[in-house]
Amino acid sequence: MNKRVYNSTFGKIVRTLGFLLVLVSSAYISTYLLLQNTTLPFVGTLLPYAEIAEDVINSLPQMISEYVGLALVVGLLMITWAIRKGIILRVLITVLLLFGYFESAINNSSALAAITLAQPTWMGTILDLVEPFFNQLVAMSEYIAPGAMLLAPMFLWGLFANKKPGRFSVFMLRLGSITLFLAILMLVLGNLFLSSLAAENWYLTLRTIFYLLTYLFFLVGGVFGVIGFSRK
Repeated sequence: MNKRVYNSTFGKIVRTLGFLLVLVSSAYISTYLLLQNTTLPFVGTLLPYAEIAEDVINSLPQMISEYVGLALVVGLLMITWAIRKGIILRVLITVLLLFGYFESAINNSSALAAITLAQPTWMGTILDLVEPFFNQLVAMSEYIAPGAMLLAPMFLWGLFANKKPGRFSVFMLRLGSITLFLAILMLVLGNLFLSSLAAENWYLTLRTIFYLLTYLFFLVGGVFGVIGFSRK
């Protein structure tokens, strides 16, 4: 069976916009992860770049920061629908990423990003409609939300691992999905089973490193994905 996906012009535009959104959102998230965790190993070499990025972010309209989380999710969804033929994995990833976004918006914390992300003002109306159903769903079991958050990077890994033909940009996203899974796994284990261990400095440091690596991988993948606009 031919599993290769060759995008039309429209598909290339969707794919490239997806990479651009992932690039921009990952640059924002990794910048503040670096600035909020200056004592992490090897962070010193990246701090000057993070400070430059912060100056650029501060020069932009404040409302842009409200769209970072949404841009990440939409970017990943655009890439998913552009590079995948089958409908089942597309739908599963869409549901899980939207679940993660709404969880972040409702609870003001995100397992996907590890930093607090603001939401657009207009999102409040949608959240008012979604929140009752979301609360009913997660109330069914304490494992539903953690399970969904773990499945999201697992399915993203499957998506990127089976992309034909292979691309360096997708390979970077694949690496990012692995480190994101490890970061969320540590978060879930700490919240549900290992509360005392999760308070240890080394545990928190390792989890933060996994998150930081995730968005650095995503950032690099986004750069090469945008550069590769003309590729099939």
